[in-house]
Amino acid sequence: MISLLIVNYRSAGLAIDAIRTARLATHRELQIVVVDNSCDAQEAEFLRPHADVVIAPPSNRGYAGGINEGRKECRGDAIVIANPDVAFAEGSIDALVDALAYAAVAGPALYWDEAHRWLLPPSDLHTTAGKADEVLASRSATYARRRDRRRFFERVAFWSLTKPAKVRALSGAVMAFHRDAPPFDERFALYFEETDFLRRIDGPIVYVSAARVRHLYNQSAGQVSSEAAARYVQSELKYLEKWSGPFAARMLKSIERPPATFHYEEIEGPLALDRDDVVLEASPLSNFATAAGCLAPAAIDLPPDVLASWRGGPLYLRVVERATGRIAGAWTRRIRP
Repeated sequence: MISLLIVNYRSAGLAIDAIRTARLATHRELQIVVVDNSCDAQEAEFLRPHADVVIAPPSNRGYAGGINEGRKECRGDAIVIANPDVAFAEGSIDALVDALAYAAVAGPALYWDEAHRWLLPPSDLHTTAGKADEVLASRSATYARRRDRRRFFERVAFWSLTKPAKVRALSGAVMAFHRDAPPFDERFALYFEETDFLRRIDGPIVYVSAARVRHLYNQSAGQVSSEAAARYVQSELKYLEKWSGPFAARMLKSIERPPATFHYEEIEGPLALDRDDVVLEASPLSNFATAAGCLAPAAIDLPPDVLASWRGGPLYLRVVERATGRIAGAWTRRIRP
């Protein structure tokens, strides 16, 4: 048996769709467990007809606490955790669980769009060296350009994987692991909980490109974006203190500068793209510190379903030469209701 564990926060409609697609993504017996952190009786009641178990804590337990609470009710030998804002492609859950025959944790290819053309960025392990790399980039424009080019090539290599591959980190949006895996650290209520979990795992962490999952991204946290931003800062400091030590954590944060911002020409709709040697990237950050990508773009734009689901702020688009990493152009795409 497989247990699908969804932690919901005011996204019952999305969670129900995730459950519907999950039932089509496996041929095995599937138990559905939902932890509803909404603190809203109506939301929990809306979910009950669609799940085997619905747990409604009296207070928001966060993603880590919700997972720990839900695992008490999971009967499967394999547990698949998920955000509510995902949609599983056919066979994706079976592909993840099959990978657990040789892996401790398995994660899918996450796509931003229904057509599975826009890949979401790979995850970082947020090591001390990785944070120092980020801090140096915040203080030197020259270093930032070199880092940006290096990270672009790393993203393209990740997006180009066609077979299961060992990786250092996975997104917590969807992960499969064995029922005897360690608990999540509830100090990380939002952000860094899955990264901390992965650093404590004994065994291979595997990315399964054949398991395709659409992730709408930030549908729960995006409802309270200012609170989510504050929680990110808090969780990052706690994470660095745990894994880098309090002195290194506070030293790195003290010398870090705010991310550089850039201004680009605004576009209202698609622009024709007559090149096939480029990658189109999109990011909520003007410096593209993290970015989603389309490896075979036909135009400079985003799919309608991505635009319709985006919750906040402008998005930035750029065309990058795949072989050289040279930026051929960058634009702002404002999302209007």
